Amino acid sequence: SSGINAEEAVVSTQSTGINRAIGVLRGKVANAMAHAPPPPKPPAEMNVVEIVEYNKIPSMISYDRWWLFTWFVMVPVTIASGVNAWIVENEHLSHGPPPYIPYDHLTQRAKPYPWKDGKRSLFHHEKYNPIPGEGYAWQTNEEEEE
Repeated sequence: SSGINAEEAVVSTQSTGINRAIGVLRGKVANAMAHAPPPPKPPAEMNVVEIVEYNKIPSMISYDRWWLFTWFVMVPVTIASGVNAWIVENEHLSHGPPPYIPYDHLTQRAKPYPWKDGKRSLFHHEKYNPIPGEGYAWQTNEEEEE
């Protein structure tokens, strides 16, 4: 027997995976911070194969820079923006819509919509969109019940 029990093997495997990930990350950071070396000879004297091989160096540097930017800048910014939008929207929805004031210039219709009763827009929401000339549907329902 090698003297390693199952728990030590699991910890060893996990630390090996973490070490591998850290090594890959260090390589990407080092490559992203690198500068392309000058060409070995003037481009006019290089053949196509040499030019293609030389052009792979800056493209790998650019790839690693964008990879790092994506995962360590854009993903956290996207998550933070989503959390912020969720918090602000929940705060906004915590109170009802403002009272309905029938402004004529906001509800002008040249002709009725071709669906339902002609007053509701295609994506009409009973709670948030007033019906022109009537107000919010839930307010008119409450008044009828009283």
